[in-house]
Amino acid sequence: MGRVKNGILGTFSGKVGAVVGVVMRGKNYVRGLPEKSSKPATLKQIAARAKFRYFNEWRNPFSTFFAITFFNQTATHSAQNAVHRFNKDVVIGEYPDFDLDYRKIKISEGTLALPENFQLQLSDQTLLFTWKKLPSDYPNMKIDDLLAFAVFKKNDKMDIAASTCAASRGSGHYEFTLPENFHGQEVYVYGTFLSNNRQQACTSICFGLYSVPLP
Repeated sequence: MGRVKNGILGTFSGKVGAVVGVVMRGKNYVRGLPEKSSKPATLKQIAARAKFRYFNEWRNPFSTFFAITFFNQTATHSAQNAVHRFNKDVVIGEYPDFDLDYRKIKISEGTLALPENFQLQLSDQTLLFTWKKLPSDYPNMKIDDLLAFAVFKKNDKMDIAASTCAASRGSGHYEFTLPENFHGQEVYVYGTFLSNNRQQACTSICFGLYSVPLP
């Protein structure tokens, strides 16, 4: 049953017949319910649904991480929808043999400036992030912006090592020792910076593929 708030001209929420009223991000929407089709799905439709499902199987385990790194996008999208919007081309291959193009993955998107000389080195099982240290706040960047990073295994799309508040921009460096289950693996590493209130973010970069040695 639908409900009208504030009289006949107020907002409408709920379901009445084939119409649904919803409020999203302070705006009111009225939608028609989709009609069920009796036609069998085409091969193209089956492939598209499988591709979307494959993407969600990758994204969903990391929803908590992406809820923070894409928080700056939530004025117009949910964080999870923003993940899909900015990663719509990462699933490659033909149905049913899909894979991920790891170099296209973005862990954040925004207008915040990345630091100069943002680099990564792997020493044994430790990642060393370095960047140019700023003496004070600059336009479109602050010394309390926070380093966020993610490490994905090349052959296991369900595993991640990550942080959303690793170090401040003003520190100029950060070291992270990879957990044991990443030893001996090939990994892709991504880095970005988030404002301290999560309202702004850089467009993340992929540092590339690294082979983590065994101890």
